[in-house]
Amino acid sequence: MFSPVANRKKFFIISSILVVISIILLFVKGLNFGIDFTGGTTLQFDLNKTKYSASVETEVRDIVKKHVKTNDITIQKTGENGISVKTVELTNEQSDKIIDDVKKEFNLKQKHVLANDKVSGTVSGRLIGDSLKAILLAIILMLIYITFRFDFQSGTSAVLALAHDVIIMLGFYSLFGLNVNTSFIAAILTILGYSINATIIVFDRVRENQRTMKKASYGEIADNAIKASYLRAINSSITTLLTIGLLYILGVASIKEFALPIIVGIVAGTYSSLFIAAPFWAWWKDQDKKQ
Repeated sequence: MFSPVANRKKFFIISSILVVISIILLFVKGLNFGIDFTGGTTLQFDLNKTKYSASVETEVRDIVKKHVKTNDITIQKTGENGISVKTVELTNEQSDKIIDDVKKEFNLKQKHVLANDKVSGTVSGRLIGDSLKAILLAIILMLIYITFRFDFQSGTSAVLALAHDVIIMLGFYSLFGLNVNTSFIAAILTILGYSINATIIVFDRVRENQRTMKKASYGEIADNAIKASYLRAINSSITTLLTIGLLYILGVASIKEFALPIIVGIVAGTYSSLFIAAPFWAWWKDQDKKQ
């Protein structure tokens, strides 16, 4: 019967290759930071009687592209009938032309133009720092929680799996030059929660096995825990992927920006929860036992 622990070297090699490639890509290509992090212009409108929809978003996007040659455009719904447009820094002339065309397209008046602001690079740099702090704080709190609930090896193994997921997500975005914005940061935090939940399920079973399988090795304990949990983990992932996949296929651009990193993260998170965290825990326990 297939043993994740017995085959852990293969999984560790696969993950190591993916992580190394991702790190190289981050150094060579870097990340394509969006205007949330680099600065730009924000325009906000009250669409009055027009309801926000995919077609409305497309029309506004086309208006922006008509006056500025860029694909770095983020459009989101705000309030009941509001819409926010973020793009690269515009000249006053470009902003005025976009505002005039939006007003004409949706029969708006000047009072429906709610904002025309420029976001400085300094503010954006602070946002990058705050985002990194949020991710780091989430990982540290998870390490403390799992260490308290299980043991230090379990906590460290779980955090290692989380780092694996985040680095692969970053590598994926670097490889394809995808736009990194605040939606991506929100997706990373979502994936951290999703992945740690799947890992905790496995370690819950590991803890139970330690009580009932007194004479078993750490590898056997981890194997049994994975085999008892993998169907639940895979079924949950498939169900979630179907939902998020449909959102990505049918959703507007702003939804796709949030859905894509979650899709990548779910695949990486399911893999690391089953084939990285528990096997690494078993290896670590075996090393401690030999000393």
